[in-house]
Amino acid sequence: MIHDPAAFGKKVFFLNPPSVIGEVLAALSDAEFEVYTASDHLKLARYLRVNPTCIVFVNIDAGTDELAWRKWISTLKESPTCKTLRFGVVSMQSDDERRNAYLMGMGVECGFVILKQTTARTTEILLKTLEANEARGRRKFVRAHCPEGSAEFNCKGDLSILRGPIMDISSAGMMVTFAEGAAPPPGAKLKDMQLSLKSGRVILDGVVLGKQEDTGESNRLIMFAPSSLDTEKRLKLRTFIRKSLQASIDQALIYV
Repeated sequence: MIHDPAAFGKKVFFLNPPSVIGEVLAALSDAEFEVYTASDHLKLARYLRVNPTCIVFVNIDAGTDELAWRKWISTLKESPTCKTLRFGVVSMQSDDERRNAYLMGMGVECGFVILKQTTARTTEILLKTLEANEARGRRKFVRAHCPEGSAEFNCKGDLSILRGPIMDISSAGMMVTFAEGAAPPPGAKLKDMQLSLKSGRVILDGVVLGKQEDTGESNRLIMFAPSSLDTEKRLKLRTFIRKSLQASIDQALIYV
């Protein structure tokens, strides 16, 4: 079977996003899109040539030469390795000449978004754009790898305290390693699990689904009980996920 990276969703980059778009980016992340920001277009270009299954929204107001952004986008679109790469434009200025240049002249696929509109309207436009470009792929939830020491869990078991590191996490569940090696069986219910994340502590319930292939015997996938999640807890989970993902891409761009 051919591996299709897009099946797992597309990374969505905002290059030099203005501060006014902060709430919009949070809303896109909350809608389970994998959203990143970047400020170095040269490093981002090198990354995209190796990882082209992405969508990039370019803030063409950044810098003093808007024509330089046209050249940057055109160069990447013409690259043989970037056939799956898609672009959009964001700007505070409504300009028909610029809009036509990007949409009609250059074939920018993901629109020309004017940021002077309300946050709600901008969010609506970008959500529809990402949906139309299948940015989620077939997955329902964005998962983030948890670097060593960044996330742990503990809860009361039948005979002892169960604890260990969280390997990766989404807003729906997590993969963990049980520190003592005595992992509960599939179907076991875990009450009042305490997750220690950099975004704060989260207490919720879960159920053990079992271990995934090619993982250790003490590793288990745990799904969160929806009834134990509320708005505040989801916010803490998604904040941690968003920051973890951004930290990983910042690291990748250093060494690209």
